[in-house]
Order: sequence, then structure tokens, then C-alpha cells
Amino acid sequence: MLIPDPRSLFTGKMSEHKAIFKSASIISAFTVVSRITGFIRDVLIANLFGTGAAAQAFFVAFKIPNAFRDVMGEGAGNAAFVPVFCETIEKKTRAEFLKLVNSLLWMMVVVSSTFTLLGIIFSPVIIHLVAPGFSADIEKFNLAVNLNRYLFPYLVLITISAYLMSVSNALKSFAVPASSSIIFNIALIIGIYFIMNASLPNPVYALCVATLIAGVIQICVQLPSLRHMGIDFKKGGFYPNPFKEPALRQVGRLILPRLAGTSIYQLNLFVDTIFASLAIFVGDGAIAAIYYANRIIQLPFAIFGVALSNAALPTMSANSACDEIEKFKKTLLFCLKSVFLGVFPVTVGILVLSEPLVRVLFQRGSFDATSTHITARAVFFFAFGLVSYVGVRFMSHGFYALQDTRTPVKTSGVGLVLNIILNSIFIIILKFGIAGLGLASSISASVNFYLLYHAMRRRIDFRFNSDFRLLIIKSSLSSLAMGVLIFSIWQLWAGVHPTFLKFLAVAGLGAGSYMIFLRLMKVREVEDLSAWLRKKR
Repeated sequence: MLIPDPRSLFTGKMSEHKAIFKSASIISAFTVVSRITGFIRDVLIANLFGTGAAAQAFFVAFKIPNAFRDVMGEGAGNAAFVPVFCETIEKKTRAEFLKLVNSLLWMMVVVSSTFTLLGIIFSPVIIHLVAPGFSADIEKFNLAVNLNRYLFPYLVLITISAYLMSVSNALKSFAVPASSSIIFNIALIIGIYFIMNASLPNPVYALCVATLIAGVIQICVQLPSLRHMGIDFKKGGFYPNPFKEPALRQVGRLILPRLAGTSIYQLNLFVDTIFASLAIFVGDGAIAAIYYANRIIQLPFAIFGVALSNAALPTMSANSACDEIEKFKKTLLFCLKSVFLGVFPVTVGILVLSEPLVRVLFQRGSFDATSTHITARAVFFFAFGLVSYVGVRFMSHGFYALQDTRTPVKTSGVGLVLNIILNSIFIIILKFGIAGLGLASSISASVNFYLLYHAMRRRIDFRFNSDFRLLIIKSSLSSLAMGVLIFSIWQLWAGVHPTFLKFLAVAGLGAGSYMIFLRLMKVREVEDLSAWLRKKR
């Protein structure tokens, strides 16, 4: 089957906003399943290792190739590949598009393989840099070094997988790439199940092998869908002089600032890891605790932030390419309204039920009450920044669609410096412990969002109008009312003998009450969204 006609990707009976919402719904549905399977995976890991030394060493070792994945794969794909792919589809031939896809693929393989080799060689140096606190425990340090060497080849696998995802997204195919992470999680769950029942002397090494196998499977599941859309890596051909090709040069111009920006974002994450490794200030087990806490925060972030932003990026890129700035601004504002309506109540829900949430998800096996307590504190303070994390995602993608990757780099740099300063103050001076990690991250993300908004305002006169501000006020008040209600219900009914089913029941009551409060406050956007989604056009 040939690649669809380029202009059919951007036209049709369905409005652009509805198409975005439909694509986001597809991604969100798969994201929910992915996060559920990811939680099952993490629950099993927590059951095996809790927040002990093996868990800390594994999470540090895994974070390093995972960080390079975002720098080279998913981050680069969203920022540079998708806009250039969309422009090539819009303005050039299918043969040119196939050559571009093939040439970039092999460049990504070569670069990621080089980084993998260097990572394996210099693993001790890397662990010293990202987890300096491990130097006080030679066994933990050596374990982290060995696990890092096992896991670095995962960088090549996930880079290829993320690149294939970018190609599919540019062709407005979202279901298969969104489902690939589900397959990864299922494969890893199966591997962990065998590890748990095999009584191995060093199960954490087997976990590394299972991760690599799952990474290979994640690539394989995407290939048939791409082949169905006409992407054949054997027949597409290559550019004879790729560095002279305008499309590849454009990718380079877009990707270099984005690499810097994503590197800053990853450095922000490593700042947390560096401070969390200092057990004398934050206590033992902090690295594992912030990993589990981030897994909880990443669920709503992925559903509301990643899903809708990935779905909106091709449309915003097309608006920008056609110089339709007013349509671009309407799309961006529509997306922010949609996600903030969902993010505010989730944030309040996490804040009021952080400890019950961690308890029902993770507390079993080696994950004891102490692990629950420190993880819940991290969850609580990271949750304050959830709205800003999502806002930064959307505003950054807006700049990427405008083919401006420099502005997010600058604001991310400010956020990085602020995060380091705040962590130093909260953890070393004020001795807030693990709470300081989450609080510093939330504040720096909020400043980053504020700077991006004002930069977008200067660039294209994008503004939060009075309707948007009123929506935020009403959504905040409705969320607070919901928070009081679900906290009271939990304390009176479920708090004595908490279970996962009770938590789901309370969460369901919270969602229902939030919608009622929005209607009582006459939030017009809820009615408009419901009517708009019912339209059959």
C-alpha cells in the first residue's frame, strides 16, 4: 500500500480540532493501558527489590540510557523529525520522503551505537557523576556500574523504536506506535514473572536481560504497520550525499538546539538523582522512592500532556508551514483548555490522597511502610508541578511547530539553574529531605512555563484571554471542592482498611463530583465540548 496522499492527511470532513482530539483519544487510550501495564511492571519490581540497594542501583543504571533515549529519540523526533517529515509530505514526492526516512534511520543507529560503546567503556565515571553518594558504598557503586553496562545497549533499541514512532506520527498513525510501549511492558512483566519464580542468585541482572529482550520486541511490533503505509526500509533508498540534502540540513538545524534543550531537561532529572544519592541529607532509598513517585506523576502527564501534544504537533506544524498563525494560536489555546480541565482535578486528587495511592499500588513484598512513607512525600511535592509539567510540554511543542527550538532551550536552562539552587537550599540548608526534591522540581517547572508563555506572547501575540482565565478559576474551585469531598469519604469509609478497589471507587466519585461542580459553576466549555464531540461530521 502506498503512503496516503499528502494533503489527505490534513483535510477531510472532520474539523482539525476534532481530528486532534480523536487522535489524542486514541493515544490516551493506549497510554492508559501502557501506564497500567507499567504500574504492574513497577509493582513487581517493587515487590522484588523495594527501595533497597538493588532497586537504587538498577534505577540509576537504567536512567542513563533512558536519558539518552529522550535526547536522541523521542525528544528529537517530536522536535525535528515530525515537522520536517510533515513539510516533506506536504511539498515533495513520496520517493523523497522515503529517502529521508531511510537516511535518518541509519544515522540514528550509528550515533546511538557510538554513544552505547562510550557508555559501556566509561560507565564507572558516569556513575560517579550521576550518583556521587554511591561512592560511600562500594558494593552499591560496583553493582550500578555493572548494571549500567548491561543496560546501555537499550539505548540503540529505544532510539530505533522512538524514531519509528516519529515516522508513524508524521503520517498521522498513532495507534500502533502508542501500543508498542504496552507490548514492551507485557514482555517485561512476563520476564519478571519468570525471575520471581526462578530463585536466581542475582535477579537484578536477569531484569536487565529481560529489559533488552522487551526492547527488541517493541521495535518488531511497529514494522508491519509502517510497511502497510508504504514504508519499506529495504526499498526506499538513501541520499548519496545526505549532509548536502536540504531536508537533512533542516533536521540538523532543528535538532541541535533541541538536543541542547532536551539535555538540559535530562540534566534536571539527574540533579534530582544526584541529590537523592546523598543519603546523609535525604535518607536511604530516596532514588527508588523518586522513581516510583515519578511513575505516578507520569500517568496523568502522559494522558493529558504527551497524548494531546503528540496528536496536535502535526496539525500545528502544518499551520505553521502554511503561515496560518491564527489557526495555530486557536489550536494551541484549545489544547491548553482541554488538558487543564483534566489536570487540575487530578492534581488535587493526588495531593489529598498521595499516601493511600502509594500504599494500594506498591506496599507489598519488599516495599514496606517506610518505603510507602518516603515515596508518598515525594509524590505529594512533585504533584504541585503537574500543571506546569503539562504546560511546558505544550508550549515547547508550540515552538517546535514554529521550527523554533532555541527558545525552549533558554527557558529550560533557567529552570535547570533554579532547580540546582532550590535543591541545595531545600535539602542541604533547610533539610527538607526527599520533599525538597519534589518542591524544587515543581517550582522550577512553574517558572519554565511562565517564561515560555511570555516568549510565545512576544513571538506571535499568543494570550490567555478572559475566557481562559475564567475557565482556570472555575476548574480550580471545582477541583478544590472535589478534593474536600474525596478526602472526607476516604477518611470516613476507606481509610481504615484501604484496598485498590476502594481507591478506584473514591476516584470515580471524585471524577463524577468534579463534573457536577463544573456544571453548577456553568462552565460553558464542558457543554461545548460535549456537543462538539457528538457532532457527526
